[in-house]
Amino acid sequence: MKKLLPLLFVVYLLGLSATAQAQFDLKFGVTAGLNFANISGNDVPPGASTKTGLVIGGLMIYNFAPMFGLQPEILYSMKGSSGATQGASYTITANYIEIPVLLKYYIPLAPGAPVSANIYAGPDFAFNVAASQDVTFNSQTTTTDLKSNTKGFDFDLAFGGGVGFNLGASTLGVELRYSLGTGTVATDGTDIKNNVLALLASMTF
Repeated sequence: MKKLLPLLFVVYLLGLSATAQAQFDLKFGVTAGLNFANISGNDVPPGASTKTGLVIGGLMIYNFAPMFGLQPEILYSMKGSSGATQGASYTITANYIEIPVLLKYYIPLAPGAPVSANIYAGPDFAFNVAASQDVTFNSQTTTTDLKSNTKGFDFDLAFGGGVGFNLGASTLGVELRYSLGTGTVATDGTDIKNNVLALLASMTF
């Protein structure tokens, strides 16, 4: 038996076995947290360090087996980097609409435990919506729009883990996630990749 599952611009075709043990478990929720973003590559500006930004969005969890689930999300994610060199400080800002598609594995715990644990991994499709650089020198700040210098699409790999606290009709989740950029984000081929460590909280219903 096959069911077509639409979610947030993504259409999935899932193969399901009609067995007595199979249960349809679908939840929706919201998530928010902090990005600790940086950039890597051969052409990273000197002195680059972590930039903190927000991440917020919605998610769906489809548990298609007792220990496995699929979690697509749509997020607004603030990335970039900050640093200082030669007496000037700079902040690179790159904001994305992201669609991670995560395969979750639920770690077995004691039956009936009010806490669950999981690990996950999957692709992260990121669409750039804004990019800029602020440079401050001698107390004067100059802002440069980098949108035309930044690729519109970035493919990342996301992996992490978390815990869920059963609140009855809802579940409070806390997780740590790392997103690894797989290619340069610069249109001129300069080797600069996005890397983000995110601390997230979610509520699903």
